[in-house]
Amino acid sequence: GVTTTTWMQHHGQRYLALGAAVLATFCRGPLFHADRIRPSLAFSVAIGHTKFSGVVATASVDSRAVNAASTGTASHYDVGGLNRRLAWRSHSRFRTQARSMGTVGQYTGPILTTLRDYTRPVLAALKARPLFYGLFVAPNVILLVALILVFLGGRKDISNGDAMQEKWARYANRPALRAAALMAGGVRFGAIYLRAKLARNPEKKHDLLVAAGKRAVRELVQLGPTYVKLGQIISSRPDSVPDEIVKELKSLQDNVPSFSGARAKAILEAELKKPVSELFKEFDEVPLAAASLGQVHRAILLDGRQVAIKVQRDKLKEMYDLDLPQFDKVTDMMERFKIGVDAKTMFKDAKVILYREIDYTAEAENTHRLNDAFKDEDWIKIPGIIDEFTSRKVMTMEYVPGIKIDNIKKLDSTPEIDRQLLGKLLAKAYLLQFCKYGVFNTDPHPGNLAVDSMVPGGRLIMYDFGQVAYLTEPQCDGILQTIQAIVDLDAKACVKAFVKLGAVKEGADLAVLEAKIEDNFRTGKVKSKRSKRKADNEEQEASGPPKDSEVMKSFVLPSQLAFVARAITQMRGVGMMLDEDWEFIDLVADQVVELQLEKGAGLGYLANQFFKQFQFGS
Repeated sequence: GVTTTTWMQHHGQRYLALGAAVLATFCRGPLFHADRIRPSLAFSVAIGHTKFSGVVATASVDSRAVNAASTGTASHYDVGGLNRRLAWRSHSRFRTQARSMGTVGQYTGPILTTLRDYTRPVLAALKARPLFYGLFVAPNVILLVALILVFLGGRKDISNGDAMQEKWARYANRPALRAAALMAGGVRFGAIYLRAKLARNPEKKHDLLVAAGKRAVRELVQLGPTYVKLGQIISSRPDSVPDEIVKELKSLQDNVPSFSGARAKAILEAELKKPVSELFKEFDEVPLAAASLGQVHRAILLDGRQVAIKVQRDKLKEMYDLDLPQFDKVTDMMERFKIGVDAKTMFKDAKVILYREIDYTAEAENTHRLNDAFKDEDWIKIPGIIDEFTSRKVMTMEYVPGIKIDNIKKLDSTPEIDRQLLGKLLAKAYLLQFCKYGVFNTDPHPGNLAVDSMVPGGRLIMYDFGQVAYLTEPQCDGILQTIQAIVDLDAKACVKAFVKLGAVKEGADLAVLEAKIEDNFRTGKVKSKRSKRKADNEEQEASGPPKDSEVMKSFVLPSQLAFVARAITQMRGVGMMLDEDWEFIDLVADQVVELQLEKGAGLGYLANQFFKQFQFGS
């Protein structure tokens, strides 16, 4: 008896009180009287199956006994096969009468006494019912309801494009609803992704990652165009996101739920001010592709020319007005923590580009400029714009079909196409955009790139010039000189190139920058396959290279260079799909000298290059 009582005092009180309180709170109905049954319920649960010092006491309470107890009458029941009588004198406390029989009776008496003593605090707590509900029950009920709503919300159909358009329009007018949807989507995706991260079985992990990818697609589509574009960017980064998720996100490049042909016709007629029948001989209501901002339909003009018509989705500006101001919060945080980029300027320029993207007249202007730049090249094709059928929300261009650049299976089955050559052409196209023409597409994801077999090895087709950035002449020269400096492993030339790019703050110690870059070249932290190797017998200075934190204070990242970095990052993802050994600098190194000469480099430049080739080898 002493052993049992001591155990109850030291270990049983908290569990008894908690269990009794929780059960008493949630139990309702005729069987469980709100006031009278709670002590009995706590008692029954506590001794329902108890083992102390090898002695087991089992209590069974049938429904008739409980009902009788709830009405205040006495009832008989068995405890471990022993008859016990429980008599109720009031609803606030009870007394137990136990008749001990044999050895077991020595233990049951102290147990019942202890239960009576420790049930009293529970009853006192329950009398403060509003406080108990407010502190414990209500928050848990709210959390449970919220979780149910979160996971039920993930089952909504996203295949109906018109319904999605209406949903996005509601989001544009109700920011709080949008914020709630964002948080709920994050919880749904995170729950699956966390399970995948914790899974040990490879097959189970693979299946969960696929499920996480599908969930990400659903959530991004439900959130609208801005988040679909985010998914497009992530889908071109197989080096930083699991392959299973990347594969699912690729569907966002040109397979976003499309709206109906009737809606597309209505937009066309509103923008071009004529009935569709008076504009086109034929109009295919089924879109060729649907992306974040619009969808493309094939049509035939009255003069017989085949065209592709890009029709913009509704409420895009309103959605951008809701989403893009969030960039300001991000930039404020980056400024607060002194992150070494010109965040405010970068995001300001990003917003300008994104708003220009939903003005198809601006995209038509960008397309004209790049079309003119590459018009004499047979290895690349940029569809021409038909201006008389173009407005702010409609753009009509030449119909130039091709194989999607990430359809590796189809590319390999086409004898005229060479994937490695396509990788070189992609790198060459961007070298010319960066360093010769000063205008480039910042968004080279696979949905904007295709291939046909009009020339041996394959012709590169580039679509969608809504997101375009411009470079100044010094910046074009700086990029070219940076590439050359990395190839030559020339730290001094690299610093000069950074200065020309505008990436070095005024008053920075150029000697410190040069020392750090030299160390990065020597250790191989910065290099290319084309880099000319220096002798291995050079020794590092005793003082060591400058610290990264010291050097980063001297750098600033202009917004144009941020877009260059983004384009190279996305291009690298596409290039590695075509050729796993793809590297931008390696593929463009041969064209650098040619471009330098076009820009006016003379015999001194050629002599310097010859000397470096002779000194270090190629």
